[in-house]
Amino acid sequence: MVFKRRINRTFQLLFNDLSDRALANASQWRAGLGEFVETGLPPAPSDLVIATMNGVMGDALEERKSRLAQRMAFSSGMQPLSLDPITLAGQLSLPQPRIVICVHGWCMNDSQWQRKPHDHGRNLAKFGYTPVYLRYNTGRHISTNGEDFALLLEQLIAAWPCPVQEIVIVAHSMGGLVSRSACFYAARHQVSWIHQLSTLITLGTPHNGAPLAKLASWAETRIEAVPYLQSVANLTRLRSAGSKDLSLGTICHSDWQREPPPYPLRPPLPDGVACYAVASCLSKDTQEDRSRRIGDGLVPVSSALGEGDEQQLAVGFPENNQCIIGSVNHMGLLTHPLVARKIEQWVLANSG
Repeated sequence: MVFKRRINRTFQLLFNDLSDRALANASQWRAGLGEFVETGLPPAPSDLVIATMNGVMGDALEERKSRLAQRMAFSSGMQPLSLDPITLAGQLSLPQPRIVICVHGWCMNDSQWQRKPHDHGRNLAKFGYTPVYLRYNTGRHISTNGEDFALLLEQLIAAWPCPVQEIVIVAHSMGGLVSRSACFYAARHQVSWIHQLSTLITLGTPHNGAPLAKLASWAETRIEAVPYLQSVANLTRLRSAGSKDLSLGTICHSDWQREPPPYPLRPPLPDGVACYAVASCLSKDTQEDRSRRIGDGLVPVSSALGEGDEQQLAVGFPENNQCIIGSVNHMGLLTHPLVARKIEQWVLANSG
C-alpha cells in the first residue's frame, strides 16, 4: 500500500510539472519519466506491464537501453528460441517443415496469443504446423520492427532443424503492419524466406490507420488495470513512434524520415502470397455505415480491409480474401471460433 501511494504521488508530481512546462518539453519529461520507471517499478514487473509500457514509450526505453525494453525475439510460447542450430534443435520436440508465425499487436507480447484458452498458432499444430511467436517492442517505428523481423526470420529459417517448406504469418492489429513491412524489406534485402511464405492473414489491422483517440483510450484502460500504474494514464499523450505509425498505418522508413511526413506509401502485397484480411464490428449488422465506421472499437472496417479512397490506393486484398464478422471486438479476434475456422480454411487452401 505504501509502495502504491509512493508511485501515485510521484507520478502526480511529474504530471503537474508537465502541465506547468507544457508539451514543448515532452522529450525532457519523457527522459525523466524513463528514469523513474526504471527505478520505481518492481524489480520484475509483469509481462503485461512491460508490454504496455513498451507500446506507450518503448522508443524512449530502447534509446536509454532500459531493462524494460522488449527485444525482438522468437518464442515457442513457452521459452525464447535460440538462433543457434544445435540449441534450437534441443528446444523443439517435433519441429515441422511448416511454420506459422504469430505477430502480436500494440501494447502486447507473444504470450498474449493464448486466450480463453484458444491460440490461433497452436490451433494449426494439428495440421502439421509448428507455431512460433514474435515478440517485439511496439513503441519502435513499425518499419524498424518490420525490417528487423525480415532479417531475424531469415536467421531462424537458416537454423531450423529441418528444411522449411512453408511459412504462414497470422498477425493481429499492429502485427499486420509489421508483417507487411517485413515482406517489403524482405524483398529489398532479397532474403530467401519470402519465397516460402504461402499465406499472410491480418486480424483487425489498421492498414489505413486507427483513430488515435481510440488507441489512447485503450492504452489508458490497460494501464489502469495495473494498480501501481493508475496514475500514468496521461502517458498516452506522449506518443511513441510506434503509436504514431499505427494511427496512420505507415510501414516504410520514408513515411517518418521526411518532414513533414508524406501520405504513407502503399507498397503492394507480396507477390505469390495469398493475403487475407479480417475485420469485425461491435454490432451484429456489418453492413450499416455507422457500425462499419466504429468497427471493432479500435479499427474501422475500411481500415482493417485496407480499402482505398480519394487519397490512397487500396492495399489490394482480393474481395474473396476479405471477411467481416459481427459482434466481435478488437481483442475478440484472437478467440472467436469463426475467425479460427477462417484461418484454418485459408491456410489449408494454400498449403503445398
